[in-house]
Amino acid sequence: MAKGWRGLLEEESEHQWLAMGGFFVFIIIGALLIQGTSTLPGVDYRTNGLDEMDGRVLEIIYGDSGSYTAMVINNGEGQLFHHNNDVEVHDIGGEYPDVLGLSFITELHDGSIAVSPQNNTLDIIHVNAEMERTVLPLTDGEEQFDVLDLAEQQSEDSYRWLMVTDEAESSGLRGFGPVGSALLPVDEPMKNADLTVATPAPSNINWRMVESLSDGQWVAVGSMSSVFGNDDSPATPTKHPVIGFITWNEGPTAPMLTSIEEIDKGEIHSLIQLENGTLLAAGTDSALYIAKDRTTTSIDVASVSASIDETGKVWLLGSKGSTSVIRFADGELETLPLSRPIPLNIEVADVSDDILHAHGVNENGEPVTYSIDTLAIGSIESGRGFLNLMFVAISSVVLGVMLWTGSKRLIQNQ
Repeated sequence: MAKGWRGLLEEESEHQWLAMGGFFVFIIIGALLIQGTSTLPGVDYRTNGLDEMDGRVLEIIYGDSGSYTAMVINNGEGQLFHHNNDVEVHDIGGEYPDVLGLSFITELHDGSIAVSPQNNTLDIIHVNAEMERTVLPLTDGEEQFDVLDLAEQQSEDSYRWLMVTDEAESSGLRGFGPVGSALLPVDEPMKNADLTVATPAPSNINWRMVESLSDGQWVAVGSMSSVFGNDDSPATPTKHPVIGFITWNEGPTAPMLTSIEEIDKGEIHSLIQLENGTLLAAGTDSALYIAKDRTTTSIDVASVSASIDETGKVWLLGSKGSTSVIRFADGELETLPLSRPIPLNIEVADVSDDILHAHGVNENGEPVTYSIDTLAIGSIESGRGFLNLMFVAISSVVLGVMLWTGSKRLIQNQ
């Protein structure tokens, strides 16, 4: 090819123009082909939930090498189990009074799983240490409260936990710490930890989730009730999302709610900590980027589920029928078209070994799984990646021949 192209360039001027015109046609055709293969490759759809325990997946946390902890509902009953790297399945919720009543599953710094199976109690399941447990009673006199969510924050060589709680008449915030960095043996990590009293939420706010922002700074997400209804029903109170900024360090002092920020509409479904310590609150109407200095930036993207991959990119998935997914990285949004619309109602998603797994139900209410290879876009194995490689290679050859011919003619003319 290079020899023939060089021959055209060495002919009379009209042949040179023909060669240049052919090169421009090649560029246009290559661009059209690359655009035509721009849909996201590496997509798989399976008509089942999880291989080890088929059921509707309500919550799931993936670990390394395909391990995961999942809460599923199967034949009307809730089950909480852990699937480890040795392909063993451990029933870790068999003794809980109400598995479906678990409001959160939080992965701690050492890979352990924290849940709250009953009032005033945390259960730490050491999934990487032969499934040992730390049952942690949380006592505050005679007060009874449920733990709705838990977030962890490192402080030098220890950790502290902030919890969203359901108190007698309102939701609240409680701190617990310091917690040792090694969560085993069972009786050591929490022996110096204190439980704070509750910081009650304002009467019109219910907190649902919490996440660490920076040293001593936290963010809670909830809903705020308005005394005024909407245009269709003025007398019916409406709810909208609210972001709360909290200050709390270790010690008996209760967490302090320092400020709140309201969001017009929708619902926040995910509060994700990014690699640089900032947060992304993803919602059904929009998203909110939260910097370490508490400044916020609204992002016009709606989603039903969100998850962060191993490279720090957040994948925002839309509702059933969506023809693309959104990838958020370094403050920028990228729309990735799908080869087929999303065929399920997504309930939960997480990333394992660079594969994004979205679990939900199909139109018949049956559990299904939709997965995306997060590394496939632009790879050599994909159609677009292959065409990109061929386009660069051929263009390099053509341009190299043109430069060589031009330089040769320049030398001859001299």
